[in-house]
Amino acid sequence: MLGFVYLIAGIIAGVALVERCAPNVPPMVRLAGGLVAGIIGNAWIAYIVGLTLSPLTDESLIIGLLVALAVDGAVIGLYGRLLRPARYRLSAFEVLFIGASLAFSFWLMDNRLAEYDGHLMVSAETWGDTALHTALSRSFSWGANYPTEYPFFANEPVRYHFGYDFFAGSLQKGGMSVLLSFNLPGALGFTAMMMVLFSIGRMLFYHGEKTAHWWQSRAIWVGLIAVCVLLTNQSLEWVRWVERTGSVGAAIDPANWWNHPSDRVPGTNYLSIGPYYPDKIAIFNTLNVYLTQTHLIIGMATVLFVTFGLLQPLRSGAPLQRDRMLFLGVLFGASFWLNGVLYIAAGVFFGSLLVFFAVTGAWRHAERAPPEARLSQFAGEFWRWTKMAAWFIVPALVLAIPQSIWLNGGSLSNDGAFRTHIGYLVCSSPNSACHANGEMDLLNPRHWQEFAEYWALNEGLVFPLLAIAAFIGTRSDRKVLGAVMAVFVFGSLFQLSRDLGGHNHKIFNLWEVLAAPFIAYAIVELWNIGKDNFGTVQLRMRTLQPFAWMIVPVLFFFLVVSGLLDFMTVKNDFKVLVFGDKQASIDWIDDNTAGDAVFLIEPGNLYTAPTLAGRGAFLGYDSWAGSAGYDVDKRLAAIQS
Repeated sequence: MLGFVYLIAGIIAGVALVERCAPNVPPMVRLAGGLVAGIIGNAWIAYIVGLTLSPLTDESLIIGLLVALAVDGAVIGLYGRLLRPARYRLSAFEVLFIGASLAFSFWLMDNRLAEYDGHLMVSAETWGDTALHTALSRSFSWGANYPTEYPFFANEPVRYHFGYDFFAGSLQKGGMSVLLSFNLPGALGFTAMMMVLFSIGRMLFYHGEKTAHWWQSRAIWVGLIAVCVLLTNQSLEWVRWVERTGSVGAAIDPANWWNHPSDRVPGTNYLSIGPYYPDKIAIFNTLNVYLTQTHLIIGMATVLFVTFGLLQPLRSGAPLQRDRMLFLGVLFGASFWLNGVLYIAAGVFFGSLLVFFAVTGAWRHAERAPPEARLSQFAGEFWRWTKMAAWFIVPALVLAIPQSIWLNGGSLSNDGAFRTHIGYLVCSSPNSACHANGEMDLLNPRHWQEFAEYWALNEGLVFPLLAIAAFIGTRSDRKVLGAVMAVFVFGSLFQLSRDLGGHNHKIFNLWEVLAAPFIAYAIVELWNIGKDNFGTVQLRMRTLQPFAWMIVPVLFFFLVVSGLLDFMTVKNDFKVLVFGDKQASIDWIDDNTAGDAVFLIEPGNLYTAPTLAGRGAFLGYDSWAGSAGYDVDKRLAAIQS
């Protein structure tokens, strides 16, 4: 019961803070922002109190929950009067959209982690990651992981973003099951992602149109299609489906679709699983990345909320208000421990966005001045933009930098976690021409051909549609799209991990999500070509409309068809036990050992009784410990001796 109250109170307090600091964002965005603000705020309060009091009591986390509830109560007391029902009146369409988003999100979460006949079961495709996240969450709810250590490499500072796992552990400490501690916030967070992405698309491409019905609004269709892009996979993975079934007829057979995959062999459920196998199409384009990582869901929802908060005044030409910028900066900076790689990628986007608007705004301001005064006018206006943006940038950095040091083992050393890697992932497949080099040679035309082929296979129609959006969009559209593409360029030049698969995929996941509204915009404008202007291009030829109505549905189908196959993969993925026959051992360990006990176990195992009981392992799953930067070889030698 305490866990549910802790979650709900945090959300209400978060909505109250959003209402106070960003009152003019739409109701759907305020609700989504309140969810992420509540989770991040409550997690930090409970963790700081739990860590501080851990030397004094075994119930420090319970005290942390109670303190967080007290803070929530204070925030609601201060700003609760702003939460007037009239401010949250939604249209019938918006209610239907939120309901459908919730239904899909709960279906998605239930297919990765569910309870059958009293046993917790996890889908095979998310089995590996669930071992780590369950161990981390239980290290707080059952163990005493203060100061925090990596469950698979105890007695050294943690080198992994564990913010959401701590929040799940605090929910469990409050009486919530492992299942609900991941699935409930995960479903709400994924719904928040859809709500904010839809709102971004609608806001970016609303141009004052007056329509009698929602289905007549181009801006609403941009938002809806952007959400479809988020949920599906734009790669040419569907070609693998035709190859696997043997013919086009078998590929479109509804029975084959519904039962895909029919072989139920672990590791073959998704049609493409690069870079871990010699495949040029990556698994990172699928929903698997969100199913395995609830922290990515909450982190992405946070980034999208901050994106809306920045874009709204930038697009309208309004000043960047101090309260809003400070709130967004604190929220973004505090989110680093959810996912550091996502924070860095989002920082590239936010930084590029602010610089592009500042430079162009200062340039337009200077053009109105006499020639001899233009340089000083440009500098003065740019400084004005800088001062406004600093209320966001400074707290975002001040809060994040200490976390980055903390989650790097308390050190500023790089140790291979950040390095240049030109053409990241392009050369990962042994079938690629640049595989021997490990990265692209920018002077080799064959490598550029490999680059183009890789992204064509992984993104399908995305790049042509983005080119159309850039061509027909306004100058403001191009600035936003330029900041989005800066994320893609960054991910293609740098590797933020020690292993090839690593965490860099989150950079491209963010890029794909931010690009979705522009992909949707191009599709909507193509559908309406000839009826009105083609974006900003003067093109009114009604003879083009019949061709658009034939071509656009085909384009949309091939844009999302691989994702529809992935839905079947999620639906049909077989389930395995989480605790299984280890439950008796887990209970014994919890009853008879200290919360900070460390066990010597056989290395290489993911699901072990000690880690599932929230205890540490001298060396657990060594592949992940190695990728986190720990000296695995030294401990292997100690075990062998």
